[in-house]
Amino acid sequence: MLSSLTSSTRFPLSSKRRSSVGGLLCALLFSIALVPFHIRAQTPAPVNDGPHVFFNRDNAQLQASWVCNDERQDQLLATGSASIAPLCGYPYTIQLRAQAATAPVAARFEAKKIAAFSDIHGQFDVMLNLLKANQIVDAQGNWQYGSGHLVIAGDVFDRGPEVTEALWLLYMLEAQAEAAGGKVHYLLGNHEAISLANDLRYLHPKYRVVADKLNTTYPRLFSQETVLGRWLRNKPVIIRINDSLFMHGGLHPDYAQLKLSLTEVNAQFHAGLGLPKASFKENNVLSFLYGSIGPLWYRGYLKAPLLQSEALDQLLHDLQVQTIVVGHTTMNGVYAHWQGRVYSIDSNIKSGQRGEMLFWENGVWTKAGLDGRQVPVPSPESTQNVTE
Repeated sequence: MLSSLTSSTRFPLSSKRRSSVGGLLCALLFSIALVPFHIRAQTPAPVNDGPHVFFNRDNAQLQASWVCNDERQDQLLATGSASIAPLCGYPYTIQLRAQAATAPVAARFEAKKIAAFSDIHGQFDVMLNLLKANQIVDAQGNWQYGSGHLVIAGDVFDRGPEVTEALWLLYMLEAQAEAAGGKVHYLLGNHEAISLANDLRYLHPKYRVVADKLNTTYPRLFSQETVLGRWLRNKPVIIRINDSLFMHGGLHPDYAQLKLSLTEVNAQFHAGLGLPKASFKENNVLSFLYGSIGPLWYRGYLKAPLLQSEALDQLLHDLQVQTIVVGHTTMNGVYAHWQGRVYSIDSNIKSGQRGEMLFWENGVWTKAGLDGRQVPVPSPESTQNVTE
């Protein structure tokens, strides 16, 4: 009798109570099912980057290194015009070329058409899509701008996750443009300068992993020991094309006191590249070039304290140009300022969502975005267009 009673009253739950327990059980099982997805969401994506191509001690051989799915991969290559097939990171075949002999960097050019943008900040996909949409490159990323000149006004480095890819694309386009009678002008910006000087405040976390996997430091990936490092050290900070001046930040009128040609500015800048800022204190020229009113950092054309109109006119007269084109100050597009005497081309590509390019042909300035449709360059409607 007792056994029968125990058996029949072991779980004396009402239908309402059973419904409540069932609901709790379902909720618990649902929560458990979600745990793996939550864990995966917190797991960093595998790192892919490369190649980074190092010279050995006697320059007789090259080593190409990648990080693919968090694993290091190496290949030994002959120096000279070696070809590197993609493993991960940069998606196209790279054709290395012999290092050019060190020479003064040219600073003055003539062109029948110009395209310009700036502040890529590791957003390779936006950069490539802009170039494709505007027929600078074809579907495979090869040059198709003929004898045109493409200007990248600094700051390919920092913030974004695909700096290496962007650099290799410019490296390849430079040779292809030259062969077609055109030019690629990659101008160094403040983020190139600080990255090479081991100021890594704006470095994407991915690149700390890459440096660790390759058993090196991030600045060494772009040192004189590497193909990209030597290539970078031959880049200017300021050039003139036709009657327009291109640079990353801008030039303060105090530049006239240096009494340096554009070629001399580029040479002096190279002398300080990679050095800590503290080392410039005894050198007035380097202090200016790397300082807040030098060509890397100056914002006075676009942000307060604004340069006076008369001072801008005098600067243009002294430089014997009609227009200055700059990046560095982020806006929501490409704009004309000071009645077309200054153009700003940092169009917030670093957001990874959008971007624009500036064009010049037959004396007319236009701009275009990812739709490839060229339109007149507007003036900014308000200071709200400035985002940095």
